[in-house]
Amino acid sequence: MGIRLYRLSSFVYQRSGLSSMIKTRAIVLHRFPYSDSSFIVKALTEECGIVSFIVKGGKKKESPFRGALDPLALSEVVFRQNPNTELQFIKEATLLDWRKNLRNDLLCLSKAQVMTEMILRYAPQGVPLQEEFARLEQAISEFDDGTSDKSRIFAQWLLDTCDMWGYNLDLTTCSRCGRTLDKPAADFFPETGAFVCHACLGVDTPRARTETLNGLWALLNGEKIEHPEFTENALLTYLRHHIGFLKEIHSIKFLNETRKLFDYH
Repeated sequence: MGIRLYRLSSFVYQRSGLSSMIKTRAIVLHRFPYSDSSFIVKALTEECGIVSFIVKGGKKKESPFRGALDPLALSEVVFRQNPNTELQFIKEATLLDWRKNLRNDLLCLSKAQVMTEMILRYAPQGVPLQEEFARLEQAISEFDDGTSDKSRIFAQWLLDTCDMWGYNLDLTTCSRCGRTLDKPAADFFPETGAFVCHACLGVDTPRARTETLNGLWALLNGEKIEHPEFTENALLTYLRHHIGFLKEIHSIKFLNETRKLFDYH
């Protein structure tokens, strides 16, 4: 079998069983202890998709990786990619953005954790995920930016994820009559993604809350979402039915508990 070449940015590596050096930006999705002094880090890299790293001595105060491999950090990593092993060894990690403002905002932090856990559990493995990287980096950066409209960030990321993963959600059309909506829908069915206009709903009682319908309309039109938790939950339910959510997203429970602490979401 011949050698297949894949170009990753300015780096070329060979799918020939030989290791190769890769340099790429990475968003840290998860980190957990491996031994008394080491970590295993799972990161979404710009060039290689999701990669698992073993970071020997990462817990030590003198570790050169301190901060660069904290969850949600954006870093530039250099590692030798070995196709014969699941865990890769990091040679260098340079911190680009630690997300200080995000870490001081509990609600935004809890939403970012849901996003990273969903990528980790449900994004395709072993393939480049450049679009997923770009959207996750944009959303996390917006959470960290004090000037952004934070009511829309998580909902917009969920909507974009539906599109990226092939579950396109049409916010503009009544599923029954096919007409373009000119105001918030009268009802929404997250199990199927169907919207129903007021004429088609008639005298039936809608299942969806008004806050959900108004929030989805605001999302479509680039406006502030007054009660984003309802919009976010509707989009999460839609994804749950399409993906299956066979693996529980543990951080959703933390998000729901965090929401209770805030009068304004």
